[in-house]
Amino acid sequence: MYIVSQRAALHQLTRRAWQEFALSLCVVVTEIGYEYRGTGTDFWPLVESAIKVDIPIPQRSEISDLFRDCAIEFGAARPLDDAWSAAFPHIAWPVRNAMVPREVHGSLARLVREFLIQTGNPKVTNAALPGLKELARGFGSRRLESWLQDDDLVLPVIRHLVTGGTGDLGMEAGFLQRLTNDLRSESEVKRLERVIRARRLAEHQGVERLPKATYELLLDDAEARGLAVRGPSLTPAELEAVRSGVGAHLSKSTVTVGARSTTLERFLCGDTVFIGRPLEEVPRPQISGIEAPAWLERVIVPAPGLLFQDEGDDGYQTQLRPTDWVTPGIYFYEMVLEGRALDGWGDGLYHFSSGTPEGDAVLARHGIHVEAEPFVDFLGGLTLRHDGSTVSQASGRPVQARSRTPITIFAERLDQTESTEFRLPDDRWHILPMTEGIWSLSPLDTSKVAPIDLVFRDIEPPAPVRLSLQPDGIGLSEIARGAGALHLSTPITLHDMVLDITLSSSSGLSRTVRILTPSAPVRIAFDRPEFADIRTVARLWTKGGMYARLEVRANGLDRNAWSLATPEPEWKFDRRSAQWTAEGQETLEALICDPVISSTAFVLGATSSSALTSGYGLLRPAGGSDGALRSCILVEPEAGTLLSSIPRAIADPVERVTETQGYAHGLTVGFEAYVSWSLASAGSAVGEGLRSNARRKLEDRLVAALCGDLWIKREKSCRGLGTGFHRRLVTEAMQADLVCGTTAFSPLDDVQKYELAGYLEESFRQILPAPDLVVIPDGDMWPDMDDAVLDAWEKLSKKAMSDGAAELEFDAGNADGSWQKLVARAREAARLPELSALVLPAQRAESLERLPYESSHLDDLIAALVSSHLDVESRSGRWITPADLRALLHLFLAPERVMDDPEWRGRLLRFGADRSTARAVRYAALRYRAMTNVDLT
Repeated sequence: MYIVSQRAALHQLTRRAWQEFALSLCVVVTEIGYEYRGTGTDFWPLVESAIKVDIPIPQRSEISDLFRDCAIEFGAARPLDDAWSAAFPHIAWPVRNAMVPREVHGSLARLVREFLIQTGNPKVTNAALPGLKELARGFGSRRLESWLQDDDLVLPVIRHLVTGGTGDLGMEAGFLQRLTNDLRSESEVKRLERVIRARRLAEHQGVERLPKATYELLLDDAEARGLAVRGPSLTPAELEAVRSGVGAHLSKSTVTVGARSTTLERFLCGDTVFIGRPLEEVPRPQISGIEAPAWLERVIVPAPGLLFQDEGDDGYQTQLRPTDWVTPGIYFYEMVLEGRALDGWGDGLYHFSSGTPEGDAVLARHGIHVEAEPFVDFLGGLTLRHDGSTVSQASGRPVQARSRTPITIFAERLDQTESTEFRLPDDRWHILPMTEGIWSLSPLDTSKVAPIDLVFRDIEPPAPVRLSLQPDGIGLSEIARGAGALHLSTPITLHDMVLDITLSSSSGLSRTVRILTPSAPVRIAFDRPEFADIRTVARLWTKGGMYARLEVRANGLDRNAWSLATPEPEWKFDRRSAQWTAEGQETLEALICDPVISSTAFVLGATSSSALTSGYGLLRPAGGSDGALRSCILVEPEAGTLLSSIPRAIADPVERVTETQGYAHGLTVGFEAYVSWSLASAGSAVGEGLRSNARRKLEDRLVAALCGDLWIKREKSCRGLGTGFHRRLVTEAMQADLVCGTTAFSPLDDVQKYELAGYLEESFRQILPAPDLVVIPDGDMWPDMDDAVLDAWEKLSKKAMSDGAAELEFDAGNADGSWQKLVARAREAARLPELSALVLPAQRAESLERLPYESSHLDDLIAALVSSHLDVESRSGRWITPADLRALLHLFLAPERVMDDPEWRGRLLRFGADRSTARAVRYAALRYRAMTNVDLT
């Protein structure tokens, strides 16, 4: 590099000056091409910075000529015949000769990972290349598609990624080592390695050695409250091995225990399913949604025997299994279910101690034998596992040991030919001399003690706890309005999470709020009462032109901060001049929209209330900028309007064309009008009602244009629209007289019925938190539902008594199967089957129907839409990007976030040519809006 830089400073980069040193210059420029990750416009400044010489534009073609000379004399690679190389012909030479430029490392690893997941075949041959190239077209990476054209290079590189082999690469050893290190530094390559390790685990070690689920006993005040099943807490590699063996998405399958359930993925990650108080026998976990192999059933079904170690405190007590190492002096419980009634269920709990005749007899009856104390104790932090005969530790981490008496230990390595001896001279902790491999430890002082296996295992870090701001790029003004939310995602369910949220301004002021969430993952909206102080100061700081920073800390598990978006110029309407003004901006003319004539059209005209048909109109700055769309105000008559004469908005049809043609309004005009009415401000309740009415009419017109007339007709007649599962269940229960309106309940007035509905919805959410995972019990009784009704009535009665009224009378008990029918009907209605039937293909509809909308956020919706979008075998499936899907979702769920993307108009217009995807997005938006009751506007 130094020599090339010195020569370039003396002779520039002309072809004549470098004719004899062409290879040296090409190697240096190729080095820049290997590291380059840009779009093509900033490549030459990087080369100039590296060799410290300016490169005039004419000399770039001379450098390409030198590459051509190297291609003739040394066999250097020529650029590929693709669109990118044609657009950047001079950059194409060094990038092509970089062989595997760093720009494609991440996308290539992701491609191979998806290929292995979909095919289940770890062998990559020439026959697999067409499938790889077809899969790559859905990734949206033109550079990756271009790189995959060279079969002679692609195949050995992918084999190197999968197997680590280097025989086919033909690269110089130094560059090969550098390429390997660079690949391993990519996060996507690390994910790929995890998939490959899982494949090897499934092939060589087998899934038969995976840990099993366990029963747990819940104690409260030393009384038995019920049983639960806890999943096996698999590592990411073990989870990937299960996913490979099953060949299906674990998040779309269900584990059911009794009347409660969770997803298979959460269960395998350690989720707990509370059973309650079973009689006679404990229900076994059942898998639905996939054809479960026998080995997977053995993983999710706990070992028989209701023995639980006494943990010394209330809470869950861990099950004792036949494989556990039990020494004398261990206290444990035995739970006996035979002959127990529900009222006396806890009387079947007995307490024992190992090492006593009674305790040892109970343990022996369940196949557990009391062993003598181990000859040595081990210590190794949270990564150490000790089940008696085997000690397991993370590879590379130390293990400490101590014995009660001095002892000499012989250690033999089982996976290699190696052995050693060491002595533990006293009862203090000593570090063992090994940190990897598989060892057998035996005391030399006696032969009566069984040896202990010491295994150092490779472990994967758990998926991280992550804080995110929803939607992305939210601004201070949105927080002031209570729009948006924080999302805390966790790999498994965590309880009692504390979040410290601080909003600080550019002037040094700050406000902090602490929120305790009962469980995570969780979505925390900024419109909650706890954020009242933060919303107040956000409004003040927005008006003062301050900038702000939001910082969130979650129990020490994650910490994140965001610089809130800079407020745009605030446009104000000057009534005297009838123009819009903003600080530092030129004045703009005013456009007016008369909603009684058309909510779609904005025209130049008189802006006074008297000039409008109904006295109401929407004013907007001319120019069509995003800031203008955010600044609309509603003109209202000074004398007001009688409620009996409230005007109704009219919206002209929006055609499926880009721009307005004659009297046919195009999509662009429709989008801008919808955003204007969505974000406008009104000064009265009548004005707000008219604004909301115009917004709904425009939304219907846009949906008809994007999704079709048949879709909008079905949507208007859909019985489950706008109502989530729990609220609809309350409505149907009231209509069926299951919760009020009969002689079993005190009569209620309208206010009390409204309060009862709120209490019922809260109770139903507690016992049926995930509607798609609800298992409807057989028979005609459902006691949990009756208990929920009684809880709601108790709350209503307490409120009535606190208000000075008499105590309410109530009794709930239905034994005719009514609850089963209502829950099934409400769940079916919540899925919007009339609309899902129009979502094509069928695989996409099924995927979107099963999505858990209540626990999802916008990123989950995007991920579900992207994954199902790959099922569409059409050209449109390759050019609708995740950013496009996000733009249309924002239009329906959070119009104020649409304009965060400068290209939002172009993204929305793409759906005019892809009705199937527009319907899928609309369906997801309607389900999300109904299930979460969230409307960010």
